[in-house]
Amino acid sequence: MSSVHSLIQGHVRGKLNKKLLTIILSSFGLTFILLILLLTIVVGIISSSSSASNEIDYIPSLNIPPEVEKYRSVVQIECNNNGIPELVDIILALITQESYGRLADIMQSSESQGLPPGTITDPNLSIKLGVNYVAGVYKEAKEKATKNVIETTLQGYNFGKGFVNWSIKKNGGWTQENAIEFSRIHSNGNQRENGTYKYGDQLYVQHVKRYLAPNEGGTASNGGNSGSPSGNLVIEKAIKSGSSWIGKSSYGMGWGRNQNDIANGRFDCSSFVHYAFNQAGFSLGNVGSTNTDTLVTKGKRVDVSQAKKGDLVFFDTYKTNGHVGIYLGNGQFLQCSDSKGVNISSLSNPYWKRVFKGLMVRVIE
Repeated sequence: MSSVHSLIQGHVRGKLNKKLLTIILSSFGLTFILLILLLTIVVGIISSSSSASNEIDYIPSLNIPPEVEKYRSVVQIECNNNGIPELVDIILALITQESYGRLADIMQSSESQGLPPGTITDPNLSIKLGVNYVAGVYKEAKEKATKNVIETTLQGYNFGKGFVNWSIKKNGGWTQENAIEFSRIHSNGNQRENGTYKYGDQLYVQHVKRYLAPNEGGTASNGGNSGSPSGNLVIEKAIKSGSSWIGKSSYGMGWGRNQNDIANGRFDCSSFVHYAFNQAGFSLGNVGSTNTDTLVTKGKRVDVSQAKKGDLVFFDTYKTNGHVGIYLGNGQFLQCSDSKGVNISSLSNPYWKRVFKGLMVRVIE
């Protein structure tokens, strides 16, 4: 009896074990499938993140435009090769001032090599030569200057290495006063319309440093954001067309009103603004009669706090509303001026800050 009972118990236990095993295996199979699905989703997310990071390798916290930011890795390599890895952001800001990333000779290195401007047509070569030149100036300033090493380096890049020793002997390194004095001496006292001397850029240090400030966004009065698209294709095309003349143009009162002038990049401030919008298919009137007085009537006036990319910005220079440019955001504007031809300038520049009275006109909504 006991043996039969044991046999029955064993049979029942065997059935139960098989059933339990089946349940366990089924559960395991379901868990396994769920695990595979979960892993697939995770891999997909990682892949997506990886793809996104390939598109945007670096999100800048500085006012460095995308056109320049894309060269960060090249600048890093050249800075490392020249023993100045700490100057990567300084170089990127310098590039922004020199070309905004829109010229082939991106660091304007041709002249430092004794070549005519724009001779170098490879951005990578321009960076290689430019960083090497900066390294030479920086190492000399670092060794000899008793103050303002970075500022001495930057101004030395603009004025030439001769400024470094001159400023160190005079004041121990760069000061705004000796930058102005050096420019005055080498220009024989000749001044531009905006009051600066006609040798280099005596405000070069400030012009570079503005791109090292945090990029917090905002309006014309507090910073703005020149890197973001306006959302209007006409404005974007106008700015792109106008910017193509940076470093390749010249200024003359009354220029830019015939095809020969335009083909050779010769403009004054109002004809340049007309040209840029005209290239985008938007007319600001007959170019022959276009001037700052006519442009100020072409749209509606907007408060500086509401300024947007593409608005016209006016300045009281030799007369009320005597100069005009195209606002880019971030406190910057695109213009044609007598000192540099087509260039990007800042409302924080002491001269433009003084002659800007807050007048901005929106010609395109």
